[in-house]
Amino acid sequence: MADTQRVGARESLAGKTAIVTGAAGGIGSAIAAGLTREGMHVVGLDADGRVDDLMGSMGGSAVCGDLTDAAVSQAAIDAAITRTGRLDVIVNAAGIQKRTDAIDISDDDFDRLLEVNVSSAFRLIRQATKSLVETKGSVVNVASLSADRAVPGIVPYGATKSALTQLSKGLAVELGKYGIRVNAVAPGYIETAMTADVLGEAEFRDAKLTRIPLQRFADGDDVADVVTFLVSDAARYVTGVVLPVDGGYSIT
Repeated sequence: MADTQRVGARESLAGKTAIVTGAAGGIGSAIAAGLTREGMHVVGLDADGRVDDLMGSMGGSAVCGDLTDAAVSQAAIDAAITRTGRLDVIVNAAGIQKRTDAIDISDDDFDRLLEVNVSSAFRLIRQATKSLVETKGSVVNVASLSADRAVPGIVPYGATKSALTQLSKGLAVELGKYGIRVNAVAPGYIETAMTADVLGEAEFRDAKLTRIPLQRFADGDDVADVVTFLVSDAARYVTGVVLPVDGGYSIT
């Protein structure tokens, strides 16, 4: 029988602290706002200077800098601990994409994809592990459906997201003994600045919509609500999953 005295899953987030990377982007800003609505203090990390005003409007904290710099990611952790004395959640929402045939991408561009999409996420988790152990915290990495699908034009990007999903599963196994949960979300076609060019092409847009059972593209809030679930007590026995947020696209 359910415990009727148990605190609601969403209420379980009140008073806790999260770091959200890519907080000035379409998905990251929606996640930061969603967690803030649940009573969390959010430290937003982004290289985009708009993150300062954005997080200020939410009552959160901001760290503006390149998260591929270990000192910047450490600064976000320090900001969380200094402000609230704890760190409960990390959401790695930062990501970049390079549209080109795989054989044409430069070494520098591929290295940058790896550094932003994979290495920086791992570094932040590694730097924050001690703090997450203390709170039995939770991590959510924002991956992509392209991690499991060969999509022409973004093969290197897909490879980095595949690495991120495997990292999420591996860390779920290794960190589970500390009570830390690690999951990932895999958005499908979502209307953000990153996808504006391709979703702006009528023929492409119509073709993809016919494959989506729910007959619409996602927005940032669709992803944010799933992330909120995963970091809440409602998902207290969920770890190592990669949850599609795609309106059913992956089953067609």
